[in-house]
Amino acid sequence: MTDTKPVTGAQSLVNCMVEAGIDTVFGVPGEETTDLMVALTASDIDFVLCRNEQGAAFMASVHGRLTGRPGVCLATLGPGATNLVTGVADAQLDHVPLIAITGQGGRDRLGRMSHQMIDLEALFAPVTKLSRTILMPDDIPATFAEAMRLSLAGRPGAVHLCLPEDVAAADTRAAPLPVRQQPQIRAGQDDLQALADQVIEATRPVLIAGAGVVREGATEAVRMFSETTGIPVATTFMAKGVLPQDHPNTLFTVGQSEEDWVDLALRAADLVLMVGFDAVEYPPLALVAEGTPRVCVVDAEAPRADTGLTIGAQAIGDIGHTLTDLRVRLKGRKWADGPAFVAARDGMRKALARRLTDADTGPIAPTDICREVTKTLRPEDTVLSGVGMHKLWIARHVQPHRAGQLIVPNGLAGMGLALPGALAAARLQQEGRVLAICGDGDVMMNVQEMETITRLGLRLTVMVWVDGGLGLIDEHQGAEGPNFPFGNPEWDRLARAFGWTHAAVDGLGALPELLRAAHSAEGPTLLSVPVDYNAVGHMPRRETEISGNHAAA
Repeated sequence: MTDTKPVTGAQSLVNCMVEAGIDTVFGVPGEETTDLMVALTASDIDFVLCRNEQGAAFMASVHGRLTGRPGVCLATLGPGATNLVTGVADAQLDHVPLIAITGQGGRDRLGRMSHQMIDLEALFAPVTKLSRTILMPDDIPATFAEAMRLSLAGRPGAVHLCLPEDVAAADTRAAPLPVRQQPQIRAGQDDLQALADQVIEATRPVLIAGAGVVREGATEAVRMFSETTGIPVATTFMAKGVLPQDHPNTLFTVGQSEEDWVDLALRAADLVLMVGFDAVEYPPLALVAEGTPRVCVVDAEAPRADTGLTIGAQAIGDIGHTLTDLRVRLKGRKWADGPAFVAARDGMRKALARRLTDADTGPIAPTDICREVTKTLRPEDTVLSGVGMHKLWIARHVQPHRAGQLIVPNGLAGMGLALPGALAAARLQQEGRVLAICGDGDVMMNVQEMETITRLGLRLTVMVWVDGGLGLIDEHQGAEGPNFPFGNPEWDRLARAFGWTHAAVDGLGALPELLRAAHSAEGPTLLSVPVDYNAVGHMPRRETEISGNHAAA
């Protein structure tokens, strides 16, 4: 407590955000957040008025992914808070720094049956690193400092703060507190040597790079380690771009539910080195071939003990430093490229290059859409994938120039992130274009944020793959299960209603030109693209590509 001029609790919270470097809050206000909105409006923080709280949380999540700093989202009590939960859970499972702030009724209503009152602290607890109701205005600086610290510490994640309206209105003299971040630690020398010994014993090691590599800024360290040792690298969906598609050591991506080319390499490996791998990205045991004797881990934080993996050695500390130290301990050892690794790489490159769409007009195979996206993609562009069947093809076939260029939500994997996420990305984009690729099921989850994009005057493109159903669900339910086709809006009328430009892609022949035109358009553009999943057997799988039976179910 200092002898400063008293401010309201709401003003104190905003002062804390300003001191911590928060520059944007995404949200939907309500009666119980009035004092907070007054304080925000008087500050230099940008408030982005969204059309749904879920969209606000997804925007904050993407903001956190791209900046490495907590994205902040705001909602009022009751339904406002419940709408926020999905986007908050997305950040938590994808290990993205995020702070969710909810209004609440006065303290005299807590725990009682009252209009719109639910226990928000309990509601958010399962999907956050911390969920706390602030009961005293003097507690705000310390609570916010802890929220900032936790959101960034270890594997980042979401934090929830609940601010009752009477606490927001009450006076306090408590000043903002500095946020102390944990310094980078280096792996222990004994652990490094044990890890080096395990790798040296291997004859066919493979490195799997996960989202932590991108999060920790260790992309260059992975590349140098691979080039020095000859150890090939496969990435998870969320780590695409750690090695470019033309790199001689790339094995492309892991994570498909069906047999893929990279599985040839994983089955041949006698050591799997998991670097920055998060268990939410893909079941770890599914990446380890039966009989593989060793799994080793390099990460900034120790992996959970309940993954089912038997870990032979691990080095916990700054990923970049660990890989550099490990290179030294390997003493110039270099591994030759095994035949299974060559076969996996060549098979995937052929799959990427193959045209599967028979005609220039009509529905387009997803592989061909992805190839055209890759061809038009510039290093300064950003691409976001929605969730559905299209995500599997994007994660496999769109090839980014750099790590972090392609955002694939894969922890919670909730539909609806790409469109509002594109808004957050476009606000940060200094050069290039933002492209969100959505399924027609995915895009309608938060279609209302098209108005927000128009209101902010943003330049971006949303591409919708149109097939009139929940393709991934239908595929898993099989021919004997129920299917759920649905109708779609008239895309041209939808776009015009929100002040967007629309282009209907009538086939593969028109796609390149329309993509280039969208990249240079001044305002937001909606591209509707008919997709033909039948041309590729619906799901990505190696067997289909070997047999050439691309229409196999």
